[in-house]
Amino acid sequence: MSIYNRFVIILISLGLSFSLKAQNTLPEANALLDAEQMQFQSFLNGLNGDTAINLLMDAFVSSTADSLQIAINDDRSIVTEKKLKGITSIRYFLQIIRAGIAQKQFELYDIPDALDKFPKIADALVHGTAFRPFLLGFGARRTQIMADSFRQFPEGKRFQHLADVRRISMNMEMILPMVEARPDFPYIDTVLVYVAERSPMHIVDYITLKNNRITDSIYKLKHPLLEQLITLKGNRNASEIAPLVGEIAAGRLTADSIQNLRSKNVTGYYQLLVNTLQQNRTSIGNGAAAGMQPALRNALYDKAMAFYIKPINELHEKKDDIRFKSIQPLRAIDLYYLVTSGEDELYTSSFLGIYKKLMGQLPAGRSDSLMEWVQYDQFRKFIRISSHYNVLNDFLNNMPEDSRQQLLSRFIGGIDSSPESGIEDAMDVADAFSSLSKDSTYSPLVASLLKENITRCTRDNNRYCVRLYTILQQVFTMASDPASSKDIFSKLGNYELLKMDALRDKQNIINQLVIFYGDDDGKGSFNSFMQIFKDTTAWKVTKSEQWVEISSRQEGQQVKLFANLPLDNDKGLDEQAQLALMTHLKAEKINPGVIIHRGHSYHLPTTLNYLQPSMKLAFLGSCGGFRNILTVAGKSPDAQILATRQIGSKLINDPMIQEMNLHFLESRDINWPQLWTQLGEQFSKTDFTKNLFEEYVPPYRNLSLFVIRLYNIDASSL
Repeated sequence: MSIYNRFVIILISLGLSFSLKAQNTLPEANALLDAEQMQFQSFLNGLNGDTAINLLMDAFVSSTADSLQIAINDDRSIVTEKKLKGITSIRYFLQIIRAGIAQKQFELYDIPDALDKFPKIADALVHGTAFRPFLLGFGARRTQIMADSFRQFPEGKRFQHLADVRRISMNMEMILPMVEARPDFPYIDTVLVYVAERSPMHIVDYITLKNNRITDSIYKLKHPLLEQLITLKGNRNASEIAPLVGEIAAGRLTADSIQNLRSKNVTGYYQLLVNTLQQNRTSIGNGAAAGMQPALRNALYDKAMAFYIKPINELHEKKDDIRFKSIQPLRAIDLYYLVTSGEDELYTSSFLGIYKKLMGQLPAGRSDSLMEWVQYDQFRKFIRISSHYNVLNDFLNNMPEDSRQQLLSRFIGGIDSSPESGIEDAMDVADAFSSLSKDSTYSPLVASLLKENITRCTRDNNRYCVRLYTILQQVFTMASDPASSKDIFSKLGNYELLKMDALRDKQNIINQLVIFYGDDDGKGSFNSFMQIFKDTTAWKVTKSEQWVEISSRQEGQQVKLFANLPLDNDKGLDEQAQLALMTHLKAEKINPGVIIHRGHSYHLPTTLNYLQPSMKLAFLGSCGGFRNILTVAGKSPDAQILATRQIGSKLINDPMIQEMNLHFLESRDINWPQLWTQLGEQFSKTDFTKNLFEEYVPPYRNLSLFVIRLYNIDASSL
């Protein structure tokens, strides 16, 4: 169903007037716009929400819309057909905003920018002038608003293409197939360069496997990156060379020199990636485009994992001189990118060993030198990671006082600069509060910086900014004084308690969905998981071709778990089993209250596709599951989240699942602080399990979750 039709249905369901075709006469179009303005004003009068944004909408409908309507009608240079479309587009815009608010289709803070840009785009379209500058920086949502509003104009279809490609731009697998399916797609050249800069091997693989109009465009487009990628077709070393084709195109490297370095000196190759990334940052600072920067970051992650992080993790029982031998030739800047690239995969002891080596290479008392060397690249990420591993205070204490203040000021300030990333940056800042709030030196400084930013935002009348920093101030207060958590819990619900009533379905059953994958790790996890339910007096296991159903036998609270079998991952059979299980649950009207992910971090996006609003507990038992909070909060708004910051392990996951199911069977609400104390004692028997458990985050300590939940409460008030 098209976006247009979806909005028609929404508007009809809300009883909103909406003409399904353009008006035949200009007076008719003006009359319908006047009527819509009255309806919009009435809608605003009954709306509870952010006062400042309500005032902006009121000003738009009562003043801006009138001014634009008059300007279009009175301008003799505009032909009647364009006047008709222009007037109708204003009405469509108001109706789309109204329906979007009613159905919670928009991010709250998309609205002010849309109100600001709409008149400028409308003016450009009716006069035939450039409109693209007004769409720059628009995310998919705001672009979609404009596509729907201006659909009568020929440019409306271009807007829709742009909205679609922006919507899927984070998924490289989908972009070229989407363009392939649309013969009239107008931005092929732009998309090809976009993919080349972010995932160059997609271009190489595409021209290797395909022969169609898209490959024709790749060959015909005289772009230096694409020209170099074409030469890699059939090259078995293409994946090593592709991230550096920007350097080849500039004449600074050759494919042979890159491959020669990679085959003889993995450290030299890794350092080449680091050096190129940093050189590009310098160029970007001087006004150059980002170019191959995304591809370089992806390559850095791949090589950090393959060359260093996985081997160091695997040697966790060896002495440090053996375990960390591979990083001895690395510079401080190289070690920095190991940490920021591999945050989800590093064992605690692996991180601490790398951090020790890193600090040993910095000038005494000048750890701030590191930030200068890396040009503050991903510095928020580094600070957050340092906080997770309880070394942030050590890092800050090893620099001059004025440098500490400047770094923290930079860390906390400016998160409002991009509506597309502001909430995620705020979550990064909140993650560091657990360390900063407990230090008598840094706690007052952070409190002061938050207050300063709220003052700045208020002075600039930036409501989005005020909201972000007000939320951070509330969360910081909670981190500083746990007793104040009741203030946040009064808005969000008590995250120290998971009530059984929330998990039960209409039949009074607690249903759980457990997702496994068919690689070696997944098969081992599944076998370990099934051992929890080997007591046949307590559990009944029913196995089908693609999943198992585990049911409690005892009287009292009925508990069921549905887990797909870890069938062959290489053939995609595990995902087929998951989809078959989801179809079965839907057919039987079974709504799981709990979802459990068991598998590597790269499988997690697939599991997150199965999230449902009915789910009240999400257990992300994979490496770095903590980083997916934003997705869970969007798809399962009421779910408490139990996740790990770093390494997920069946040594922790299975005892947790067993303990949770004991609570379920006994119909006991889960008191997370009590359970965490109990599990902490259980896992403290060995240093290895103790360190693994310390990386798990219970719902009541999930500061970044509170940021997004408070933010969404504000948005949902519209």
